[in-house]
Amino acid sequence: MLDLKLDIDSAPLAREISDIQRKQIPFALVLAQTRLATNRIKPGILAVMGQRLDRPTPTTMRSLFAQSATKSRGAKVWFKDSWTTGIPADAYLQQAVQGGARPHKRFEKSLIAQGLMKAGQYAVPTGGYLNQYGNVSRGVITRILSGLGAAEGGRGYQANATASKRSKRKGNAERYFVGTVGDESGVWERKASAFGDGVKPVFLFTDSAPQYRVIFPFFKIGENIGKAHGQAELANALREAILTAK
Repeated sequence: MLDLKLDIDSAPLAREISDIQRKQIPFALVLAQTRLATNRIKPGILAVMGQRLDRPTPTTMRSLFAQSATKSRGAKVWFKDSWTTGIPADAYLQQAVQGGARPHKRFEKSLIAQGLMKAGQYAVPTGGYLNQYGNVSRGVITRILSGLGAAEGGRGYQANATASKRSKRKGNAERYFVGTVGDESGVWERKASAFGDGVKPVFLFTDSAPQYRVIFPFFKIGENIGKAHGQAELANALREAILTAK
């Protein structure tokens, strides 16, 4: 989260105003911080996100929020930290912002909980199953977990494949399996073709966490935009506040 603070004493116009006009300073600070967050920093960060991140999804691009300032609180710019479903952006963007090793994803935790993958392993998707955003779709993930008996059920709903006719028609239990084929261990899909049956890897297991470099320095970008435009926004807000003072 990026907190915005402006120093009123550094604004040139602040040294030329009267005591009566000085009463408008709180309003000017709120106005300047809000405009800086919503009109400068948020659009600037979004522009860099679109350039630096690899095919960001519309949900990711909508996850950045700017909170207006009040007299008791400065303006803030941050990624939404909770969703109705799925993983919040402030969690899955941490590697892009800070770099380092990737923690286990929910999919991997489910495999580990069922003993299908070792605790120190990670599941890396293969290229043939990636969508236009470079991810394995939620639908494919759900089908895999269901077929492997690793789907999470809740509120009376059971997502794992069963022996029912409806479940067998979906074929997830027969389609996906965890095992070692040749020298590679992972999640595999059975594929039928005119040339015979075969298997194709969906995820391959690795013994080390994927490493990420910093590709999106969120805080540095926000601070640089604040330094570049903060005083101008403050001067404009202070001038506007003085002109409207009663």
